[in-house]
Amino acid sequence: MPKHPTRPSHPPHPGDLIKVIHEHVVQGRVSYTRHALDVRMPERGFDVIDVEHILVHGMVDGSITAGRSPGEWECTVRGTLPVGHPQRSREVGVVVAVRKAKLIIITVQWMDP
Repeated sequence: MPKHPTRPSHPPHPGDLIKVIHEHVVQGRVSYTRHALDVRMPERGFDVIDVEHILVHGMVDGSITAGRSPGEWECTVRGTLPVGHPQRSREVGVVVAVRKAKLIIITVQWMDP
């Protein structure tokens, strides 16, 4: 018997994955890499509220790929910052790893048009 469960042969549908992402955010099951929290977010003027707004109101953009751990999926959630944010007109990408038990924020980036 293998040590790890077999990975699904294809990624989840973006609509299904965004529902899991929303649930993790609402339930507070979100963690941040040091790279995201200590480097990229301050560089871009984002805080946790901004990132979680994008995760709740944004959509999966681009491909969904298998993560490092079995059952983990990585994707970018694309959206706009909350009303009142000085950079509201620009789109942001939040790169995440989605696990069954939690969501990990890998990095945040500006999305070029």
